[in-house]
Order: sequence, then C-alpha cells, then structure tokens
Amino acid sequence: MWIMSIFAINSYVLSYSHEGYYQYTDNNIPSFEVGLVFGAAVWWNRWPSDILKDRLDTALQAYRDGTIEKILVSGDNGKAHYNEPVAMQKYLLEKWVSPRDIYLDYAWFDTYDTLYRAKYVFWISEVMLFTQDFHLERALYIAHRMWIHAIWVSTNRQPYINRLWNNMREILARVKAFAEVEIFKPESKYVWNPVIILSDEDIESAKQELLE
Repeated sequence: MWIMSIFAINSYVLSYSHEGYYQYTDNNIPSFEVGLVFGAAVWWNRWPSDILKDRLDTALQAYRDGTIEKILVSGDNGKAHYNEPVAMQKYLLEKWVSPRDIYLDYAWFDTYDTLYRAKYVFWISEVMLFTQDFHLERALYIAHRMWIHAIWVSTNRQPYINRLWNNMREILARVKAFAEVEIFKPESKYVWNPVIILSDEDIESAKQELLE
C-alpha cells in the first residue's frame, strides 16, 4: 500500500515536468526577468561545490546572454560560520555580475520554503529555475502549484559523485513536497518585508524621475 502511494505521488509530481524544460546549451530559451539559483554545499565557506558551481555558471551564462536580468540566490545560512548565499554572491561578483542584479535569500530550508519566499517576499510571478535534473522536477512542480510561471534550465554539466543517492533521495523528497503543497500548505518560517526585484527598465525610470 505504501509503495503504491509513493509511486502514485511521484508520478503525479513528475507529470508537471513534461513542459518548460531546457538544456543550458539550447538557443531558444525564452527571456525571463529573474533567474533563481538553488543553493548547495560550499567548501570552507567560500568555494562552491561542483553541483553549486554548475548552477551558478549556467545562470551566469543566461545572464550574459541577456536571457535573465536578475539573479536570486537562495541558500543555507543556518550557522554563523556557514553562508551559502554570500558565497554564491561573491562567486557571481567575481564573474562581473553587477551588484544591483544579485538578490539574496538567506533562509533556505527546503525547496518549498525557497519558492514560498520567492512569491511572497520577492513578489516573483515568473522565474527561470537553475538546478540539476534530479531536483528540477520537484522544483517545477512546487512552483506551478504555487501559481508561479516557471521554466527549468538543466545545469547538468558533468557526472556527479552522489548521482544515485540524489535520485533515490528525490523519491521521498517528492512525497514531502506533495504533503507540503497539497495538504499542509505551511507558511515559510522566515518571512520579512517584501523585497521588490526591480527590472532594468524600472531602475532607469526611477533615475529619470530623480533627475527631473
């Protein structure tokens, strides 16, 4: 019974990932104002792991191509000596991303939590998601069920050591996501005053108003 339930839930979650999928090498990726990069491990509070580096490099490619204007990085800052969002920000700044184009979400706990704040703190209604295939399917499902228009861009740039473990872990992670989205619908533990992500057009318009 439990096995059938887990199988049915996984099939349901995966059904949301049949559209809106792109490889980072595709030339026909539609333009979005904001790209969301999900956090992963950083080493010595400074260097992104292979998984995170590939997510950041793919978002960086989209940024340089003009496919996205702004980058929201969401990661774990649960301990004083560990800060994924700042490490992600430093990496992007070193690649010459403008500081005004990077937004930080420090309160990552899980994918549901990140997308909840994307909608209710950063007021995002459309977003391009950057993460590996094993995670993208669940992220896209949560985004769609929160009525966020999202597409996903695969950041699989190399084989990963924990590939089998990540795929196995996702089976139960999808069940957890289903419970959060369809049953419990919790509010994020940390919600603060809205942070409006301004488009380049909005910024230029504000500049003109100040000069008048």
